[in-house]
Amino acid sequence: MSETSRALVTQDEVTKFYDRLVFPSKTSHKAYEELVPRNLGASKVGDFGCGQSLFIDTFRQLNYDVLFLDIASNVLKHIDYGKKIHASLTDIPLANGYMDVIFCIGVLHHIPEMGKASAELARVLKKGGRLYLGVYATKTLQSFIRKAYNRTGNALLRGIIYLLTGFLIWRRHRRNKLGYGSVEHVKRIDDILKTPYVRYLPPQYYATLFEENGCIVNDTTRISSMNVLILEKTI
Repeated sequence: MSETSRALVTQDEVTKFYDRLVFPSKTSHKAYEELVPRNLGASKVGDFGCGQSLFIDTFRQLNYDVLFLDIASNVLKHIDYGKKIHASLTDIPLANGYMDVIFCIGVLHHIPEMGKASAELARVLKKGGRLYLGVYATKTLQSFIRKAYNRTGNALLRGIIYLLTGFLIWRRHRRNKLGYGSVEHVKRIDDILKTPYVRYLPPQYYATLFEENGCIVNDTTRISSMNVLILEKTI
């Protein structure tokens, strides 16, 4: 296991961090929007740990019945579509098998009690339901930069890493024709370097974790620094 955060970080610390980290605008990568199936019809769809949601425009266009869940109450104020629940992935206030499809992108690797959260995601998913799970990949430039930032106590070196991270984000978004302002730029740097708790683990780690909760991996794809596992509930 590769972790790049200090020990004994609590979920409350992570929550407070993300409650402050509301991006003023969305700059969603089209590859995430393309993950959304076009044939879900009246299925119950969830975006869990939604933040500002990578999928909200697509959900709206397809007129899906969507439930947005996040532990940071401040981010839910910026969601203007579907239903909203203020809750943690470690304690989801839904009945067993309630959801048909769940999207959970960029969340699980930030939760200290990851085993409990994965069990809850599997519990609320119906048999035959699908979970689209996005988790940070190992051996990426992002993971290397985060580890370097954590390991140094030198203020000057940290400042250099901060500026370098900002340049790399700007270059990536320019290449993808995604623009945003200076406030959001700083927040995106903080999201990579200053999140209190983060893991970089291989897909098989998550596959094993969810197999214990009755889910199998049907497919895995890569979007930027994220591995996306498409899981199916089998029991």
